[in-house]
Amino acid sequence: MYLKQTIAPTSEPVSLEEAKAFLRVLDNDSDELINSLIVAVREHVENITNRQLLPATFELYDANIVHKLPKNPIRTIEKIETLGEDGTYSEFDSSSYYLFRELGIGYIGYKTMPSIIEHPEAFKVTFTSGYDMIPEAIKQYMKVKIATLFENREQFVVGVSISEFGNKFIESLIAPYIVRNWWEQET
Repeated sequence: MYLKQTIAPTSEPVSLEEAKAFLRVLDNDSDELINSLIVAVREHVENITNRQLLPATFELYDANIVHKLPKNPIRTIEKIETLGEDGTYSEFDSSSYYLFRELGIGYIGYKTMPSIIEHPEAFKVTFTSGYDMIPEAIKQYMKVKIATLFENREQFVVGVSISEFGNKFIESLIAPYIVRNWWEQET
């Protein structure tokens, strides 16, 4: 499975102004640092939750027919394509599949199954994902993590994860939004 972001978000979930207000920073001397911390914390949140915070478009390639989509919440499936013997993709009829959600996870349901060749990228799904409105708990988690990194920037030890600096309450803010990968699921 290979996932490629084709259209990136144009903003961040926490603005520079929001972060500075939370940090109680009045001057502009630290703007570059704070902006980089916002990006780092957003990437951290997206990685640990397996979610896309802001709207973005992705292409997912797989050797098999895909049922469960990554980077939830899924907004739309733009198209599904299958790779032909000639090496070009053909669009699968959109009336042959549909998007459904179960417990906040996006899945593809098929009315008819596409046929695919044996190839590592035989199946391609183009979809958009991201929240219309980011849950406040995620934004608060991000602000606390940004503040922790900002206030302790000289104290970090190489190899120490930023998650080690939070307490159980702060970590519990993000816990309901974590989507586990299939290999992490309990059986």
